[in-house]
Amino acid sequence: MGKITDIQKQKRNRTRVSIFIDGEFVCGLDEVAAAAARLKIGDEITADDLKSVMEKSELNSAFERAVGYLSIAPRAKKEIFKYLADKGYDKDIIEQAIDKLVAYHYIDDYLYAQTYIRSKSKKYGSFRISAELKQKGIAQSVIDELMDDASEDSITAIAEKYIKSHKSADRQKLKRFLAGRGFSWDSINSAVAQLSDAFDGDDGDY
Repeated sequence: MGKITDIQKQKRNRTRVSIFIDGEFVCGLDEVAAAAARLKIGDEITADDLKSVMEKSELNSAFERAVGYLSIAPRAKKEIFKYLADKGYDKDIIEQAIDKLVAYHYIDDYLYAQTYIRSKSKKYGSFRISAELKQKGIAQSVIDELMDDASEDSITAIAEKYIKSHKSADRQKLKRFLAGRGFSWDSINSAVAQLSDAFDGDDGDY
């Protein structure tokens, strides 16, 4: 392809360098990828070799972006994929970055789902949580396994809180509220039955 005539640090991003071949700017590279390839001024470089370094540079960039995204909050694989795709990375680079993230234990859909369920079950029921996890790209087999182990014990506390804050609440309104939170009808009926004393004068025929 030609001879590397200059390697300059980029002013806007000090972690990247600009590569010049035969006096012309050719591409920007991640500094780590450039150093790993041992690129030096005066070296001859082929098109294939440059392409290989560029791909490694893109992978480093995608990986670092994903790590930054994960530092804000845990994410599922699908969320990482969409984030990197929106940033313009190719599918192959994204998949390699995700594989690297998995290898480094930065992402784990199973552990992510476990944590998500523990957090959300304090407020929502299994139907809603399952739907949200599916939307995030968690495998149905993982959802089924973890939701089978999840408890809906929190429904009674949520129902009691609703009754206290809604003085005109009746059984029908409470059931609609709990259904909106994604609880199963068996759990809803059980919770409402336990709180029957809270509905004075309500015959419960709904």
